Amino acid sequence: MKTKPRIFITTSFEEGGNREEIEKLCELVRSAGFEDFCFIRDIEHYQKIFDNPAELMKGAKEEIEKSEYLLIDMTDKPTGRTIEAGIAYALGKKVVVIMKRGTQIKDTTRGISRAVIEYNRIDEIVDPLSQLVLEKL
Repeated sequence: MKTKPRIFITTSFEEGGNREEIEKLCELVRSAGFEDFCFIRDIEHYQKIFDNPAELMKGAKEEIEKSEYLLIDMTDKPTGRTIEAGIAYALGKKVVVIMKRGTQIKDTTRGISRAVIEYNRIDEIVDPLSQLVLEKL
């Protein structure tokens, strides 16, 4: 039996205010066939636990190293999270960009991406993500 590919889901930390949104995204990723990992959920448990930004990024890098993919939603023009996407790309990981249909992203983002998935409703990402898992098998 093949193991599920691990995907690092990078999301914003909004003092727990976006917990339901994060949980929904993780659920969709699991239903597509991935083993989901979200630093905010799995390491920080929806709390700010790192006072030292260097330690935070060291922890994120270590978890990205353990993953085959990184998923980033570019809809809201993330800045800090793009650092994690850059780390993933530099480590040879597959970067998957999701974004609401009509969102404009830079060519550099497309250049590091294994896939760019546009959606009207977030649940529309499941089928394209499932295809990535099937390509891996």
